Amino acid sequence: MIKTLFLATLLVAQMFAATPKDTIVVGIENETARINPLFDEDHDSALDFVFSGLTRFSPDMKIEPDLAKSWTVSKDGLVWVFNLRQDVSWHDGQKFSAQDVKFTIEQALNEKLNAPARASFEEVKSVEVLSPYQLKITLKSPFPPLLDALSIGVLPKHLLEGKDLNTDAYNQHPIGTGPFKFAKWQKGSYISFVANEHFYRGSPKAKKVILKIVPDYNVRTYEIKNGSLDVALVEPNLVRALERDPHIKIMDMKSADYRALMFNFHNDLLKSLAVRQAINYAINRELIAHKILHGYGFAANNPIQASWANDKNAKSYPYNPQKAKEILGKAGWKLKGGVFYKNGKPLEFDIYAFNSDPLRVTLANILQSELAKVGIKAHAIAKNHGAFEISKVDSFIIGWGSPLDPDIQTYRVFSTKMDASVNENGWNYNHYSDKAVDEALLKARTTDKIEQRKWWYAKFIRALHEDPPFAFLVYLRYPLAYRSNITGIQSTILGHHGARFTYSVQEWSKH
Repeated sequence: MIKTLFLATLLVAQMFAATPKDTIVVGIENETARINPLFDEDHDSALDFVFSGLTRFSPDMKIEPDLAKSWTVSKDGLVWVFNLRQDVSWHDGQKFSAQDVKFTIEQALNEKLNAPARASFEEVKSVEVLSPYQLKITLKSPFPPLLDALSIGVLPKHLLEGKDLNTDAYNQHPIGTGPFKFAKWQKGSYISFVANEHFYRGSPKAKKVILKIVPDYNVRTYEIKNGSLDVALVEPNLVRALERDPHIKIMDMKSADYRALMFNFHNDLLKSLAVRQAINYAINRELIAHKILHGYGFAANNPIQASWANDKNAKSYPYNPQKAKEILGKAGWKLKGGVFYKNGKPLEFDIYAFNSDPLRVTLANILQSELAKVGIKAHAIAKNHGAFEISKVDSFIIGWGSPLDPDIQTYRVFSTKMDASVNENGWNYNHYSDKAVDEALLKARTTDKIEQRKWWYAKFIRALHEDPPFAFLVYLRYPLAYRSNITGIQSTILGHHGARFTYSVQEWSKH
């Protein structure tokens, strides 16, 4: 079966090998189910092509106007007025207006739709169209992440009003205001786009772009090497083989993307604070960063370490296997035959990872080895996406991290309200609940004073350290490989799964 899939992939590669000069072929890891910004989990590259939001981000992550030309905010931080561009058309030729923005936000808040984007707009009280190109958003409380949230792609009201956005055919044939128009989607293989020549920021330099779905890093590297891919993120351990090729360039991309061991709080063993603390002390993060990531990363201690909101004085769990053993001993665990036991039961659990992700599989195996040294019996298990539920296994090699506002992937991941067992769009898969964390996250997202936000995020980090939901492992940097005839690629800070590496795609060209 694997051999058949590999041969099929190579046949697709050969199909793209003779790509015309006006087409750029980009290798991506994941295929989305719906090309719709309301359902995005922060790493759908197709959205960068089709859609645009009221705001966008500069390479150094500063907020910039996009569909909005300018905005004002009241002194109490509750009323925002946005002045919109008047030179924007949808890909079908219809004019963009404030009605489209109002429709998009209301759909994000639609309880029946219950889209993941809803968490970013919970503080919105009302949306009012003042004129065709002016919009007023009134908030329940100050919400500084609003400008980040409004970078979400706007949807066309004239095409979707009255439709069920969960199931509508639009999700497979999207129409937006972005730099490229959707052309074709061959499920499991590729998504193709053509330049939007009427794009309000100027026609893209490439006439066509193809997003080719290549989940396997080894295959992606092979295809960059043989010329059937023009651009792709590659594994750090595969970079050296590409660096020697004069036809290939490597760009070192920073990211806010971390990997961690997620503890399931429905597991009585891992619910134990002593066990979670011992595991944290048993992990040599610096060794993982240097040996496994080959320098493309650094040790992780908290989920907003790469953010402006990070507390530089935050406590961490240094590598201390002896302390790990002492903590377990004080909690009543006895070491017998190299394994800790309590009430006749061993300290034993499973670590799951997706078998399509070589780094996660490697991390699971390393943790199994590291934990064995301190008397903890962990079993590394690698299976495909559909073979298990993250919220039900003992533990999981998880990844999150947004370069945008820290609220985006802290509130959704660690808030009790976002527990996946009670909220189908929640990202709190491990059923973590901590009152101090909940309070800090809510206060941090509803105060408009930057220093107060930093103070509350410092409290959040401290609460996570005292009651750890994860054992944070490493932050990643991403090697972006591209053929030397591709120009216009800009460095920026990437998100989870390398999200945003195509953010400057309208500037890319092939010579």
